[in-house]
Amino acid sequence: MNSGAGKSPSPKGAINFSLAILSTTLLSTVLLGLFLWRMYLRWTVQCKSENRIDGKTVIITGGSSGIGKATGYELASRGARVILACRNQKLGDAVARKIAKKTGNYDVVAMYLDLSSLQCIRDFVKKVKENENKLNILINNAAYLGPKAATVDGYEKTFGVNYLGHFYLTYLLHDLLMKSAPSRIINISSNYYVKGKLDFDDLPLVNYDMFDAYTRSKLAMMHFTVEAHRMWSPEAIMSFVVHPGCVATDIMRRKTGLMGKFLRKFSEFMFKSPEDGCQTIVYCAVADGLREESGKFFENCKVVPTKNYVRDKSVCKKLWLLSLHLCGLDETHPEVKAEANEKILADLEAASFKRKHFEANTAD
Repeated sequence: MNSGAGKSPSPKGAINFSLAILSTTLLSTVLLGLFLWRMYLRWTVQCKSENRIDGKTVIITGGSSGIGKATGYELASRGARVILACRNQKLGDAVARKIAKKTGNYDVVAMYLDLSSLQCIRDFVKKVKENENKLNILINNAAYLGPKAATVDGYEKTFGVNYLGHFYLTYLLHDLLMKSAPSRIINISSNYYVKGKLDFDDLPLVNYDMFDAYTRSKLAMMHFTVEAHRMWSPEAIMSFVVHPGCVATDIMRRKTGLMGKFLRKFSEFMFKSPEDGCQTIVYCAVADGLREESGKFFENCKVVPTKNYVRDKSVCKKLWLLSLHLCGLDETHPEVKAEANEKILADLEAASFKRKHFEANTAD
């Protein structure tokens, strides 16, 4: 007779069995959650418009990689003349040749543009105006995400490249956009703008945080889009701001070490491809019936609500005038001379936002 028959499991065995069940359940839950999160992040609405834009001229900043490159391919395939504005001329030329070969549209060129230099932006615009008689679509896509640094002109680099450089570029190209109207400005932002804080008393971002700097620059792009709509929509220049979603681009290339490698691999696995990420940008560039949507925020090819403060007229105007001031445009542009606007700039001066103050606080 088996004396062990019918015995209950030992307490230790029961505990081990319970732990195994719990571990399996937890692991399954984590994997399921990761899968669902990945599905959510990678969910994409393809551009619903099949419109071609033959004969139209497009400038895309950051056009040699990521979303800019994918957008260039999509718009070239629809017949546009595409100008890839990029900081690496050699890479830009190679990308332009590749897009031309793939699409059969050989009206694709690369031009050098460093958004961290106001002089380089002026040189770029001068060259554009010498060679182009129209500009139908301007896509402000390029972005910096990295350690604290200063632009050539001494401004905090994330603010300077992601926002101020694009503001200056757009402002200098305004007359060409107006000449080509109806035309479109498409600014790339992020739904993370809600985390941004635009503190006019700390534009140098003395206590620098990479993510804070990035979200602030994206909030600035939101305000910029709203004010550009107010200023220029009567001239048939439409302005849109787009959240492309979480996209696997090379923006994290400056993050070094094991954490940098992990984040890059993680984004490749979890996030959208640039080809998926550019779909809403393409939609805003080519779709019909968007004139009434100018000044609004797009995600997945539709308008989505924004926080009320994004459209605050006083903040949008203050940022616009400060941007003119930082770009050295306040002495030559008439909108600054209005009495109310001069008072805003006087207040900014009182807050010590002269150039030398900004420069002194952006050094590493």
